[in-house]
Amino acid sequence: MANGIEVWRGPSRLDGEPIVVIATGVKGSSKNAKTGGMVQTYILRQDIAPHEAVKVGADASICGDCKHRGDGTGKGRTCYVTVFQGPLSTWKAWTRGAYPIASHGEARRTMAGKRVRLGTYGDPAAVPLEVWESLLVDALGWTGYTHQWQNPTNAEYADYLMASADTPEEAREAWAEGWRTFRVSMPLHDARMSGEAVCPASEEAGKKLQCADCMACHGTALGRRGSITIRAHGSSAVMKNVRERYAA
Repeated sequence: MANGIEVWRGPSRLDGEPIVVIATGVKGSSKNAKTGGMVQTYILRQDIAPHEAVKVGADASICGDCKHRGDGTGKGRTCYVTVFQGPLSTWKAWTRGAYPIASHGEARRTMAGKRVRLGTYGDPAAVPLEVWESLLVDALGWTGYTHQWQNPTNAEYADYLMASADTPEEAREAWAEGWRTFRVSMPLHDARMSGEAVCPASEEAGKKLQCADCMACHGTALGRRGSITIRAHGSSAVMKNVRERYAA
């Protein structure tokens, strides 16, 4: 069996452009140091390499209006994902036909008993909710995040995803709408709020757990718990952009 499968392809919910969902590490061999042994899912444009999509604004198909995309030309990005690494290698492998197309039933069976990361790259709200629901029926657990939580048409995704918040005000707004939040602390000195726990996979928590051991970021479907916060992180270039954006 290949170590990845094509889960779904179709029009993005965000702008109607062609996207694809690829699940990698399905043999349980993910080497992601932060998440540990989880299946990784990449949401990608079908027709353009991810690093090129960033340069021309085509990443809106899989990231929507997320502020961390930058200005639509690749400048000013504060997203921690390095697109020319995992996303690009996954896209290239897919274009070579390395990942077999899985039916809903096959994808569901492949995920059975596994922990799944929704949106290793890309926002899961770009994909119809029924795709994720089918994929996760027999999964051991999942994590996922969305910056599209303020759009009321995405309210049902709260069962499966954390609302990505960038300020205390955004977090409170999301809580009022029934979401749990994963808040990136910006500026870097933002204090942990009541109802939040520090991500145990973070630097500030001493990396005491990997995501596969924690699994707290699962939305509300498995029971209501508190929310999570983490300090801004990423490459030196990303952190430079973070400091410039939030200098005020």
